[in-house]
Amino acid sequence: MGDWPRVFVPDPEAPPHRLDQHSPYRVKADFRVDFTNGGYVEARDFILDIEGNEVTPERLAEMIVSAMNLLRAGSVTIFSMRVVPRGAHQDSQAITIPSEAQKRPR
Repeated sequence: MGDWPRVFVPDPEAPPHRLDQHSPYRVKADFRVDFTNGGYVEARDFILDIEGNEVTPERLAEMIVSAMNLLRAGSVTIFSMRVVPRGAHQDSQAITIPSEAQKRPR
């Protein structure tokens, strides 16, 4: 894929990222998103579902901004990315969200 890090400016007209809990593959990435009004957000081992078994770094930058609903996102620096099969990481099992009744103290 090339040398890392790489910087991208996501296309604001790019199709939105759609969650697909049945996708057999995910992309795991380390990145930083700089905001046009100052500040930034960084993530390590961030996981997103992908269609198929590959994704370009340019599309990953668009997916990150879309999935996190980042308004005023500027450049996205991707430090690393790799495609992993679903189940190859700790969150492979579905979680159970407790009901309101289970949350109440006894």
